[in-house]
Amino acid sequence: MIESLLGVLISLALLIWSCDFAIKNSILISHVYKIRPILVGIFIIAIGTSLPEFAATFQALKLNSIGIVAGNLVGSNIANILLVGGIMLYPITRLVTDKRDKSTFLFFLIFSIVFFIFIIFNFNIGYTYGVLLFGLLCFFIYFELKKPIDETNTISEITHSSSFFIILKIILAFIALFFSSKYFIVYAKDLTSIFGVAETTIGITIVAFGTSLPEVIATILSIVKKQNNLAIGNILGSNIANIFGITIIAVLINGSINFYELLSQIDKWLFLVTSLLFFIIISLKLAGKLISLGFILAYMIYFVFLYL
Repeated sequence: MIESLLGVLISLALLIWSCDFAIKNSILISHVYKIRPILVGIFIIAIGTSLPEFAATFQALKLNSIGIVAGNLVGSNIANILLVGGIMLYPITRLVTDKRDKSTFLFFLIFSIVFFIFIIFNFNIGYTYGVLLFGLLCFFIYFELKKPIDETNTISEITHSSSFFIILKIILAFIALFFSSKYFIVYAKDLTSIFGVAETTIGITIVAFGTSLPEVIATILSIVKKQNNLAIGNILGSNIANIFGITIIAVLINGSINFYELLSQIDKWLFLVTSLLFFIIISLKLAGKLISLGFILAYMIYFVFLYL
């Protein structure tokens, strides 16, 4: 038991460090190519912080732990909205100001909600849907990158030449991410047998919470730097990346997966309700300590409820 706990803690610490290292260097790359903050949040930060979820999903499938995959999908998204979103809303007094960015947030938030409903009520997701998901993901990336860039978002001392070394650092960080996630899942699965907790519950709590910590770190750093759109983009982009990425990995490796049977009703509805709340908050530009504490408290209650 002690070995498993130490294994979880050490691998989780390495996972957080390596993901944070990858994010920092990804931000530098984004400045080289003059990418808008919203795109940095959705593509660079969000995809970077979602790598633990992808690696955790891959490892769980290798161990035939389908329950962890389903739990990780829903648990990570719920943690992103209630926990990460709650942290983000605490110091912020004003949300999205740019109309173009706001429309981007709302469009893809609605898109992610609709697609989540599709995958959990379609009963059996196979290879065909996996290919369709991949195509939609490519369209999503192309659509956003075609928008005008922000010419003011540059760092003069970084050149295309020096960007090679930054990319190399990112690759090394990704390798560390993969192995830390691998051993995190191995030891987390050991804990399920020790405590007799269901795999789906472990996926929703320990695995999902642990792999959501990079999002927490990225959000805190964004708020400190007064990059509110970056923080919101991180949450939205991470959820989209999780829904697409985890489902794609699951169907391509496992052949098919039935999220409807694996997830409880409360898990499905909590994700939908929290997503709608996030939609309302962004639409009405709501923020503040009361909403923030409400989100965090809701996540804590949900976390405890799963183990009762």
